[in-house]
Amino acid sequence: MHTFHYVLRALLMGGFSYLIVKLVKDERLNYYIAPRTELLVKLSALAMFILAVVFVYIALHNVTHKQKPDCGCSHQPSKSKAKNIIIYSMFLLPLLLGLFTSDTLLGSNITSLKGVNLATSNNVTANSTASAAVTAELSAPPSTVSSSNAPAPAEVPTAAKDNLDTLFPFDEYTEMHATLGKKLYEQDTVYVQEAGFIETLTTLDLYKENFLGKEIVISGFVYREDDMTQNQFVVARLAMMCCSADTEPYGILATYSHGNHLAEDTWVRITGVLTTTAYREYEIMDLDVSKVEYIETPSTPYVYPNDGYADEYDSSITAY
Repeated sequence: MHTFHYVLRALLMGGFSYLIVKLVKDERLNYYIAPRTELLVKLSALAMFILAVVFVYIALHNVTHKQKPDCGCSHQPSKSKAKNIIIYSMFLLPLLLGLFTSDTLLGSNITSLKGVNLATSNNVTANSTASAAVTAELSAPPSTVSSSNAPAPAEVPTAAKDNLDTLFPFDEYTEMHATLGKKLYEQDTVYVQEAGFIETLTTLDLYKENFLGKEIVISGFVYREDDMTQNQFVVARLAMMCCSADTEPYGILATYSHGNHLAEDTWVRITGVLTTTAYREYEIMDLDVSKVEYIETPSTPYVYPNDGYADEYDSSITAY
């Protein structure tokens, strides 16, 4: 009986080890975990393989020796069949699902459950009283919110343009966004790159008054909330912090005259002018769309945090 338990444990550990190796070989590991945790998962595959070998050794030892090894630890398997079935099923079921089910990319299905983050700077300002004050100073009240067809605001005075530190004040929580904002501000067109998707949207939202009237290019899947108009939709990406369980939808509201023709989960690249609008009593960014292109689903379906993106930003990258 003891031998059976050790054989089964060896099969489970070997199965999980094989599953991880298979995901790495097929370049599918990024569907489930963020790059920052990949090394740990790969090392766990090695650890489980070693455990499988140990369990096989113990099982063979039990078969070839009448006297069972006694370590004095009293690690005896339960004699309850029901308990053993429940315990082993907790490991066997996820292993079988991983081995014999196809990958499903998350999209509007998970976004509808969690809700899309259209005010990404809140993630920063929630940790910073000073940043909240900066945002309040830079943001117009809802009564003066621009419509999607509103003209671009008046030119910022030359003296202010020359003093980027004045346009992009920061504290310890927003220094990275201020650095990135200065670089984006100098571009005629801001391309929201995949490598810095979260950081770019957060920067644009935090300092949105500085970018009103600027052309923005962004890619993602189409998503709609029930209370949006026919011409409104969200261009979104799913941000993964550690694993697929903690994905959070990030996106930007877009207004397009033919927006009702865009089906949900369609991947698009849109070009538009940044404005603001009132949505659910909040002032959020809104793209007045001038161009829509259909694109293929990216090989990497998710975007990930990139704390060093402000230093790595490359203005020559214009599409993905």
